[in-house]
Amino acid sequence: DCAGAQEQTDMEINNVRARLWVGGDIWWDKSNGRYIVPKPPVGSGLPEVSSLYAGGVWIGGFDNDNNLKVAASTYPQGNTTDYFPGPLNSGTGLTDATVCQEWDEFFRVKGTNIQKAIRGWDAATEAMEEFDIDSVENDVRFWPGQGNVYFEDEYGFELPKAEQGLGAFWDQNNDLVYSPENGDFPIIDIRGCEPATRKEAKELVPDEMIFWIYNDAGNIHRSSNGSVINMEIQVQAFAYATNDEINDMTFLRYKLINRAKDDIRQTYFAMWVDPDLGCSEDDFSGCDVGRSLAYTYNADELDGSGSGIACGPTPTYE
Repeated sequence: DCAGAQEQTDMEINNVRARLWVGGDIWWDKSNGRYIVPKPPVGSGLPEVSSLYAGGVWIGGFDNDNNLKVAASTYPQGNTTDYFPGPLNSGTGLTDATVCQEWDEFFRVKGTNIQKAIRGWDAATEAMEEFDIDSVENDVRFWPGQGNVYFEDEYGFELPKAEQGLGAFWDQNNDLVYSPENGDFPIIDIRGCEPATRKEAKELVPDEMIFWIYNDAGNIHRSSNGSVINMEIQVQAFAYATNDEINDMTFLRYKLINRAKDDIRQTYFAMWVDPDLGCSEDDFSGCDVGRSLAYTYNADELDGSGSGIACGPTPTYE
């Protein structure tokens, strides 16, 4: 009986302003593309030109009885979606309206605040003094890391307990509990790049990171009409403010957790993307299979109206 997600936010730490939704769809505001790059300064009056219109994860596979199960949304509006906010119960693979409503939330942390907490704990440890938890900024202190005792004080509900964990963090004393007072801090969780030392963990701190969770079992699938998978999806979106090409990039990491009692076989999952490079009427797309790379480009050197193609009110690249 869950409702569709309501919360949306922009990740804009660098030269990109990227719209995100808790319900899994990204890059749009339900009407217009909102992946703005380069982003104009706020209040400048310059047009905000989007290079992507919408996107999201599609998942499909077969259960042990050979039933096809699918979760895939294109342009969800309200409850016309396959995805709903929040985690699933690790025992039943289900959720309810209360949990979905509580988790219709983004958890944002800034790299500057993480680095401040790291320096403070390191300095206190070197001086053999007790680290003052009150010196830790709220986004670091209330990070939804597994077992964080401060989380409920801020958000009013408990974190779930599950083997797969929640928001990633450096675990200073390896107790599997996020404790910023003990030197723990949020990091990027990328399989194959797990840090072995605190020094390596510091290198996995982006300039901004946003975490959220959604699922496909909160209600029926009104977008794909597919059968529920009982899939929980944890997302890390992160970005860096730099002086090179990375300043024009955003990154998304998806962790898919099958909460169903049975395996799902022959499973495929991929990113569905609707790229509109400014004007959508003169776009072409291609792929480089060897590099797992997709790309979109304009038909000629001028985007949209500049090349005689009508795009209505859609801003075009000049």
